[in-house]
Amino acid sequence: MNSSFALKPGQKVLLIGGAGFIGHNLALELRRQGVDVDIADGFRVNSLLNLSIQDDETQDIDIYKGFLDERLELLRASSTEFIISNATDRYEVSKILEKHYDVVYLLAAVSHASRSNSDPVGALQNGLLPFVNVVSELSKKPNTRLVYLSSSTVYGHFTKDSVDESDTCNPYGMYAVLKHVGEKILFETGQNSELNYSVVRPSALYGERCISRRVSQIFLENAFSGRKLVFKGDKEEKLDFTYIQDLVQGLILAGFHENGYRELFNITFGNARSVLSLVDILREYFPKLELEVTERDQATPLRGTLLNTKAKKLLGFEPQWCLEDGYASYIRWYLQRSKERGMVFNTISQTNE
Repeated sequence: MNSSFALKPGQKVLLIGGAGFIGHNLALELRRQGVDVDIADGFRVNSLLNLSIQDDETQDIDIYKGFLDERLELLRASSTEFIISNATDRYEVSKILEKHYDVVYLLAAVSHASRSNSDPVGALQNGLLPFVNVVSELSKKPNTRLVYLSSSTVYGHFTKDSVDESDTCNPYGMYAVLKHVGEKILFETGQNSELNYSVVRPSALYGERCISRRVSQIFLENAFSGRKLVFKGDKEEKLDFTYIQDLVQGLILAGFHENGYRELFNITFGNARSVLSLVDILREYFPKLELEVTERDQATPLRGTLLNTKAKKLLGFEPQWCLEDGYASYIRWYLQRSKERGMVFNTISQTNE
């Protein structure tokens, strides 16, 4: 992170839906920097409940349950406070926000494109309802910055190699539509209230303790298990892969930097790479790896680079993890964890989310 930027002792943060992949990593870094962190989460979405009811996930429930347990262990050890809550309940959200927070991160959502498409009602309930409840409360609290996590999918299918925040959006799929609706509501609310907000668009996240089943995770797990990788996409398809620690840096800057006020940022590594670059990196650890490429069948749009020039200029954002370094770190974490706890994965369907 930019050396000229520093958090202040005593600052307080609330992470709504903060027990997930992004949230727990963000909480750990904020605690490391001395910020008081509360996590409000009902543990119903992207959690053990999903593992118990989704057919493609129950096969590996013990392993992913271990990832979730490890998140909680780390959070407890960091003295992060937990509030068991239902963010779809307006009264509960109102009571939580009676306490003053410097920044509120709204992370509650069904963060899975294909699941949002197959269960649009669930996506609405767990994404839009918490959003409306939080915005309604914070529109009256200008001293609290709301950071809204959007998505690269709001751009839809890229019509050029790279996009920036000024490019027109054409959301692809229910997940993207809901994220884009949230962005528009924030803008319009800001025109008629004191709402203090910042919007972040990440892309192709990867990192330790993720259970979201993105392509980086599934490629790694199949390679780890000695299975052929099957990629249902174009050989030239690219994604702007972003390591979780770079996103965390950007989220902190969007939340606390004065230049984040009512701004929209691409928070990515800023250099799209071929999805099959993952295979080249994996082969350094699994040299006998086999790959099969088949016809595209994905719930996400064709994308490219999300330019992060604006975040660099206004926030001092400095991504540190190129794909070779970040993905190698992720691979080594899996290998080390297997030595310590043992992991055997079942057959996993391929996506590029």
